[in-house]
Amino acid sequence: MTFNALNLHENILKAIDTLGFTEPTTVQLQAIPKILNHQDLIVMAKTGSGKTGAFSMPIIQGVDIGKKPQALILTPTRELAVQVEKELKALAQFTNIQSTVVYGQHSLNTEIEQLKKGRQIIVGTPGRVLHHMESGHLKTSDIKYLVLDEADRMLDMGFIEQMIKIIKKLPVTRNTLLFSATMPDAIQRMSRSYMNNPETIALDSDTKTVDAIKQGYYRVENNEKRTQLKRILTVYQPKSCMVFCNMRTEVDKVNDYLVRRGFLSEAIHGANTQSKRMRTIEEFKKGEIQIMVATDVAARGIHIDDLELVINYDVPQDKDNYIHRVGRTGRAGQNGQAITLVTGNDLYTFYEIEEHAGARIDEYDLPTDEEVEKRQSEMSDYWEKKREERLRKRELHKKTSVPKNTKKPTSSRSSHQKTHPQKNHTREDQQKKHHTNPSASKHKPSHPADQNKKQGHTVQEKQHEQKPQIVNSEPVVHKTEIPQETQKKKFSLKALFKKEKK
Repeated sequence: MTFNALNLHENILKAIDTLGFTEPTTVQLQAIPKILNHQDLIVMAKTGSGKTGAFSMPIIQGVDIGKKPQALILTPTRELAVQVEKELKALAQFTNIQSTVVYGQHSLNTEIEQLKKGRQIIVGTPGRVLHHMESGHLKTSDIKYLVLDEADRMLDMGFIEQMIKIIKKLPVTRNTLLFSATMPDAIQRMSRSYMNNPETIALDSDTKTVDAIKQGYYRVENNEKRTQLKRILTVYQPKSCMVFCNMRTEVDKVNDYLVRRGFLSEAIHGANTQSKRMRTIEEFKKGEIQIMVATDVAARGIHIDDLELVINYDVPQDKDNYIHRVGRTGRAGQNGQAITLVTGNDLYTFYEIEEHAGARIDEYDLPTDEEVEKRQSEMSDYWEKKREERLRKRELHKKTSVPKNTKKPTSSRSSHQKTHPQKNHTREDQQKKHHTNPSASKHKPSHPADQNKKQGHTVQEKQHEQKPQIVNSEPVVHKTEIPQETQKKKFSLKALFKKEKK
């Protein structure tokens, strides 16, 4: 069946054709007609099944051209919010429907300006959406579509209370759509409380992971994980690979190790700034980065159709996280590969994950020295050239970032000496002070040459009108002698003046 059979508007069909989509996915075939018919839906679909298109197309067709928001889409992460809004824009490119995205660590002023201009579709994370609603920037009186995307993940991240607060502020007559890879009890209870006779769409599959993904694991010792990771990457030589770790600190350690071993790798986790995370993701999508090391914060919202390999450097602590991680590969009908490094302490947890995933995960033999050496010699210089090009760009950026008025050290030094000829002299006097007995300088007369130096120094002070910080250093040199002599002269002149007056 083609998209033409789904009763979509011609402008949406034109965008679909431009984007290169030829046939709807299973979830799109089942969900789009029901959403166009204003039915509440609970959709249990695997990652990479086309869920975003399933709710985006009918929503674009269902909203009117007006200034008030009519559709609200909640996502668990900033990355997923940006991804969803980007796909919405692409599908609505031949219509007058506009959207905007709101999320934490994004400019509040920019978001407020976008909301004031009037956007029909709002995509965002629960915390930021609730903030705009409570501050009055996001009007919800005309909302007729609510989408909870990756609802189970929002539950895991502690957004359940914020989600409920948002739902209670929306019109009762809305159309609610809940999309999730898994369906925990809390999400089911929420759906029963806040949805109107929802219809459930569960895609038939014996496994919870994508069928096109080849899954396997390696038994490794804990102290050799990085070494084996490097050997595995050498043998597989993926054009694009995501490596998942459980902790931020481990992400940075693994990434630094891979960079030192010559891989073009970048790290991404919650401690990065939003701009750095988005920049890294875009570079990874464009093929400028070979390996991205990440925490589970990046397991959702990164849609890369041709991701070749996913490696679980750490066995995930949550069983559903395994499904979300490996679901990054094998998308859009393509084959994918997922590998997990399992230590002796991880075995029991990993067996539980295998049972939860509903798929057999085979154990692989670790690469031999001969295999590693052979693949090392066969390695293409493609990524080496990419890495060198990246280094050249960074060096060029450093050079161009130097201020234009910066002078060479020699000219700067000579210029400074011309402007402040006494500075070096002052340093020498200060050094003499540290090595001379202060009490002796009070009683011993100064050498004539020293007096000449002082006199010359005083003349220079008058000629150049020293800055405050240089003048303040002068008393250190002269306070032991000049103040005493000056006081004696003043006293004697005053006494003589009084005598003459009498």
